[in-house]
Amino acid sequence: MNVIHHEGRESAWQRYVKDIPDNNYFLTLSCILGTLYPGSEAMVPKLYDLLGLNWGTSTDAQSGWTCCSAIGYHGDIVPIEATLLTIARLWSIAQEAGMDAVTPTCVTSFGAYCECKDLYEHEPGLKKKMDRLLKESCGREFEIPKYLVHTSDVYYRYRNRIRDEFMKFQLVEEKTGRPLRVVDHVGCHYSKLFPEKHAMGGVDYCEVLSGMAKAWGGENVEYPERRHCCGMGFRQCMISPNRGATMASVYKKMKSMAPFQPDLILTNCPGCQVFLDKEQWAIYEMTGEEYFVPVLTYQELAGLLMGWDPYNTAGIQFHTVPVEPLLDKIGIPYDPSKAWVGLDGRPLEAAAEMELVSAGESGNG
Repeated sequence: MNVIHHEGRESAWQRYVKDIPDNNYFLTLSCILGTLYPGSEAMVPKLYDLLGLNWGTSTDAQSGWTCCSAIGYHGDIVPIEATLLTIARLWSIAQEAGMDAVTPTCVTSFGAYCECKDLYEHEPGLKKKMDRLLKESCGREFEIPKYLVHTSDVYYRYRNRIRDEFMKFQLVEEKTGRPLRVVDHVGCHYSKLFPEKHAMGGVDYCEVLSGMAKAWGGENVEYPERRHCCGMGFRQCMISPNRGATMASVYKKMKSMAPFQPDLILTNCPGCQVFLDKEQWAIYEMTGEEYFVPVLTYQELAGLLMGWDPYNTAGIQFHTVPVEPLLDKIGIPYDPSKAWVGLDGRPLEAAAEMELVSAGESGNG
């Protein structure tokens, strides 16, 4: 029976195998991740350099980094034509840089890129129309990228090399040798929009995060609501009366995973990271129930296991659920005096006060 089940799974898995290129990555950044968990995104180039990869991005004044506009599109604020045009511009910058693999850190950007590609493949005349609009608006030309790859795909591809060459710690409890229990939470816009086309393992056997967790020594936790949405949903979190739906979704997931006593939650979606981390405090305030399971991005987890500074590099001080108890389990050293210091070395409180003063002086306060 077990052999039949294994063969069936392997047969199904073949439908979801994804071609992940080994180089030439053009990195597009996330509005949410870079704002709320800045250490997470900043570690991607650091790892790419460590692996000796050829990569590029667009942050200079001439080409300018641009939001993909998908958060507005999914929030019914931006029309699809505007998103198509914005993304076409980003793709043109990648091609100008000689990169054939576009790699966003945001799964909503990834989903939007895949949706645009799908539209070009199935809507007659659409590519020609966007060619004209892009040329008229900013004098650029673009082609559909050869590869659309999320940065979690890149980490997945190199997960064993990262472990073997660079990791100083594993997902193992230092005192007992117990593999830590990891809940993987994969963003809906990574695995559910095009489940058999762009996701590593699709919805049924999504492997992109659990594969990292297992390769790095952890135990993957199966629980009833494993694939339930975090509840961000754009219109839920953007419209105040709908926010209860977001917290209810996180609450449902936390109650479902609690009996399995997870040590951490691992994410690849910036929005999921925000709400799974921060809504746990809201749940405590509303119900008195304490879950407080640390929530980490795969970038943060990789950096911590490689021995990078938890505060100066990984930026765990920006989390709502404390990460330090997890570090204690693994045996990762840290300096608690840095818990209220930003990535720039300034105390967070002083930095916030300076921003308020600056805003007041400029007439924006």
